[in-house]
Amino acid sequence: MKYNRHQSSIYHKIIFTVSLFILFFISVLTVKHINNISNSTKLLIYTYEVNLELEHLFSNIKDSENNMRGYIISRDNLYLILYKNDIKSINSSFSILRKLTRNNAVQQKNLESLYKMINKRHEHIAKYYNLNQNADFLKNYDFKKDFRESSKLLIDIRIKLNEMVHNEKSSLSVQNSIYDRQIYFTPIITLGILFITLLLLIFAYYQTTKDIEKLQTANVKLNKSQFLSNKAEILSEFGTWEWNLSNNEIIYSDNSYRIFGIEPQSIESYQEKFKKFVHPEDVTAVDTLFEKFAAGEDLPHTSFRIIKPNGETRILRSVGKLFTDELGNKTVLGVTADITDEHNKNELLKSNYEDLLKVNNQLEIFEESSKQAEIIGKYGSWILNFDTSTVKYSDNRYRLLGYEPQSFEASIDNLFEFVHPEDKKNVDKAFKKALNTMELPSINYRVITKDGKIRHFRTIAKSFTDLRGTQSMIGTTRDVTEDYNKSLQLKQRNKELEKHIKELDEFNQVASHDLQEPLRKIQTFISRINEKEKENLTDLGKEYLSKMEIASNRMRVLIDDLLQYSKANRSEKNLVKTDLNEILRESLAEVSQSIEDKKAIIHYTQLPTIDGISFQMQQLFSNLLSNSLKYSKADVPPVITIDCTEVTAKTEVILNDKSAKKYYRINFTDNGIGFEQEHAKKIFLLFNRLHGKTEYHGTGVGLAICEKIVENHKGYIFANGQPNEGATFSIYFPIPIP
Repeated sequence: MKYNRHQSSIYHKIIFTVSLFILFFISVLTVKHINNISNSTKLLIYTYEVNLELEHLFSNIKDSENNMRGYIISRDNLYLILYKNDIKSINSSFSILRKLTRNNAVQQKNLESLYKMINKRHEHIAKYYNLNQNADFLKNYDFKKDFRESSKLLIDIRIKLNEMVHNEKSSLSVQNSIYDRQIYFTPIITLGILFITLLLLIFAYYQTTKDIEKLQTANVKLNKSQFLSNKAEILSEFGTWEWNLSNNEIIYSDNSYRIFGIEPQSIESYQEKFKKFVHPEDVTAVDTLFEKFAAGEDLPHTSFRIIKPNGETRILRSVGKLFTDELGNKTVLGVTADITDEHNKNELLKSNYEDLLKVNNQLEIFEESSKQAEIIGKYGSWILNFDTSTVKYSDNRYRLLGYEPQSFEASIDNLFEFVHPEDKKNVDKAFKKALNTMELPSINYRVITKDGKIRHFRTIAKSFTDLRGTQSMIGTTRDVTEDYNKSLQLKQRNKELEKHIKELDEFNQVASHDLQEPLRKIQTFISRINEKEKENLTDLGKEYLSKMEIASNRMRVLIDDLLQYSKANRSEKNLVKTDLNEILRESLAEVSQSIEDKKAIIHYTQLPTIDGISFQMQQLFSNLLSNSLKYSKADVPPVITIDCTEVTAKTEVILNDKSAKKYYRINFTDNGIGFEQEHAKKIFLLFNRLHGKTEYHGTGVGLAICEKIVENHKGYIFANGQPNEGATFSIYFPIPIP
């Protein structure tokens, strides 16, 4: 592609051509006048020489102005040279006129005045030169005003010249009469030519002014366009550049520097300067591109990486076009854009597409597994589209009704067609309510299947709006006939269980009153025998009496423990804020006699406040303290340590719970006889004892009561022991969520 050279205005060419023609015509006319005057008197010759020199002077003045204008318009130094030659000619004309009029004082005075006007005119013309040399001078320069003054001076100069000519003609009126007759028509033609010349000058002035205004308007538009282009580069993250292949100089736009991570115009714009930013792995590729440019090839869309001064790696894309002007100068115009974000988005899109394929495959698998799950779980799904009022059943939804999948078209009308007549009213009411609330709560109803069987269904539905804004209701229907039948069985068993519980309550009543009454009498008679008849008994009778007393006492303890266990099972579940520190103090007071007898040492830390049943907590602590005191080592003072820690379920392996639930863990640790760990669960069983009756007194109910109390508080209790080293009982109480 080649540049078009700037073409001058056609009007200026015409004016220049006509001006040359006029000058040529005037020159011819002047020669003719000279020939005519040569035949006149010598005095006329003198006058003619003066007039001629004045015309030369005026002609040189006009030529100087035209040459300066030609220089301003074309900036061709040839006009400037002509202008300087015209100045020399003007000075030369003045020298000649001074010599010719040296004996004429009036003409000398007129010549002096003319000289001042010409100098002033020259100053105006010199300003035209400054218009192209000094940009600051242009800002404050009023061209139109100066041009008008210059034109006015030109007229004044002409008037002064005419005055001088008139003076010469007045002195030689006689001689001029002959001359006037010879050139009768010459002034008319001359004035006409001068008038035409004036019109041409006026037109040239108008056209020049108009061109300047257009140039100024174009300059404003260019500035606006450049401003918008700079902003567009910043917003779109691209920059432009121009590479002159002749001098290897590259001119970058401001945003091109920013793309490379440096301030605009902060480094010299040469190829090697910017190649330092190119990623080492892409330098060869960039060099190849520059070689293609040098060979006259265009630059296709090419991507490469750069490393900014801050170490950040960015991806750029460049495109360029080679231009050649008429002088053969080669220039590459290019655009470079930062496509890092675009590249990352494409990579993300590619990754998302791959993920979408995987998800689609998973959805297909999930859909198939859902179909199988519906069959195994005996449920089906359905979708009601509110926009189209259409219903879609899953395959198993048909099977639940006794039909083959897709054997009939689902609709709102047949959505409840299979509902049992006695349940239609409730189902219809619930469905109408769901249309307003956009949610169908769980409802149970009966249906009559294709083969006439009555089945129990449970349906739940909820509204759903997809990404396209389509609103639907998605429902799930499950066949709960087996659950319904099991529920009936469970209700029957609950009635039987309530009957058994009532019998147990009656047994507790008997145990607490009827069984204790004869036991009290037995213990009363044993007491009386000990007081009055013991001395009359034989040694064997005394032994029998002692065993009877021990047995009756054990019976009393056993009945009390059974009552406590029964009470723990049937106690109210109303939990209140319970301070375990207060519970511990009361429990220590309860077993204080045993602590004193065994010289036991009790260590305990601050305990929390939980939601619990106060008297059960005291019974729990008392039983655990009594257990540690009972199973202490002989001749070794018991040491019992009670501590509390806040733990999380997932950190406690023994809880087998991976949740984030919080618990208070309270440990009762002693230095007693301990036990084998294999018996850790057995010791919480009712009536279970690890030791003989003669070794340690007890009924095997105490720890069972402890376990029941902990369960009542939704907690856990575990035992950990080692023979002859001691045991630790760990209790976990849930921490209520604030």
